[in-house]
Amino acid sequence: MALKREALHSAAVSIALPKNELRDKRLSYLKEYSCKPPPLFFLFISILQIGVFVAEVNTLSEDGVSVGPEGPVYVQSMFILDPTKKHELWRFVTYMFVHSGYFHITVNIFIQLLLGLPLEMVHRWWRMLFIYISGVLFGSLVGSLTDPMTYLAGASGGVYSLITAHLANVTMNWSEMEFPGIRLLIFLVIAGVDIGVAIFYRYVGIQTKVSYSAHIAGAFVGLFLGIITLRLNPAKKDWRRIPRSIVLFRKSWRCTLGWAS
Repeated sequence: MALKREALHSAAVSIALPKNELRDKRLSYLKEYSCKPPPLFFLFISILQIGVFVAEVNTLSEDGVSVGPEGPVYVQSMFILDPTKKHELWRFVTYMFVHSGYFHITVNIFIQLLLGLPLEMVHRWWRMLFIYISGVLFGSLVGSLTDPMTYLAGASGGVYSLITAHLANVTMNWSEMEFPGIRLLIFLVIAGVDIGVAIFYRYVGIQTKVSYSAHIAGAFVGLFLGIITLRLNPAKKDWRRIPRSIVLFRKSWRCTLGWAS
């Protein structure tokens, strides 16, 4: 059975990739896709987020509050980043499990599965966990600085880190990827739609307390860590630039922690 699968794979590769100098480069990236270990991190996170959302919707329903596409959010949640309870440090990460309405959670989970699963298959769960949680944490710290009295809920900091990590992945492995232009177009469409929705909410009269600074912080972390931590293709590794980038990121992280304190 394994030999048959290998033969089918070779045949598919022969059809899809012409025999030229780009074939070996593109195969070297395709071989990085693997289900060993299985890509369970983003599935697990998504299931937890859905579970928390359903439980909090039920709690609000028992209090006579109906939750629609735009919320409301359950502000008494033990997970939400409450500006009056910042001494409960877990909230700077666990706010990613709380969402304001069906639209909020649907968009976040759709994007993190669409972009997160392929990245996890290539770069493995521990790298993606590092980028995702860093985006969430950095987003909450920056959000607390720019909007100190605003509740923070949602995984948008982590989702934005995935969007820009995807951008870093495409640009670093452009020549090795099949259809890199399509991958880049997917990134631009997703980012454009989200930015368009943010502008619509902010300027068309719909009142919202979304912390856009948390989104921007997550995007910065995803791009920066995507460049320095995502495994580069073996054909183009250049690890000499990584230590300098790590030092720069550590300095910016210390500055942020200093402001937050």
